[in-house]
Amino acid sequence: MNKHMYLKLKEGDLDAFQFVFNAYSAGVYNLAFRILKNKESAEEIVQETFLKVWTYRASLCEDKDIWPFIYVMAKRLCYNQLRSIKYNEEAQNELLHQMSSLSESIHSNMIDIQQVLKESVDQLPVRQRQVWIMSREEGKSHREIADELGISQNTVKNSIVQTLKILRTAFREADLIYFIFFLFFL
Repeated sequence: MNKHMYLKLKEGDLDAFQFVFNAYSAGVYNLAFRILKNKESAEEIVQETFLKVWTYRASLCEDKDIWPFIYVMAKRLCYNQLRSIKYNEEAQNELLHQMSSLSESIHSNMIDIQQVLKESVDQLPVRQRQVWIMSREEGKSHREIADELGISQNTVKNSIVQTLKILRTAFREADLIYFIFFLFFL
């Protein structure tokens, strides 16, 4: 590239920039592809490199070849992207590990909740247990339960309220009170 072309590029001439892009973009692409081993990433590096060439065109020295400037810039962008990829992979692995631990903890707590719930429901008086099972396990409405058992809807409601009080106490004693929300309200 001659001195005249450098001066035109430094002054912001788009034809000079197009000339530089046409002359060196294939070299940048090849470098980026060799480092990143990915076509799309290599194409992004070409774009970023020449965006930086345009941004820093005023700092170009017309006495030096432009290729080393472009080469170093492209190589740095590639390594930055590799570091970013590595950081993202590490962050994803850490997140997966935390999610796995959380999943195991939730699973363990769900087993505890189910055990406490089963034991507590088993200790209820027969009618109260029957109302609870029809409401929570069979999904019947207060009206359906009342009609089926021949009791008032108010009795059904009171039975469920009493059962919830018993269960809250059982969960509190089992130190699982936080999870009662998930069990009854989700």
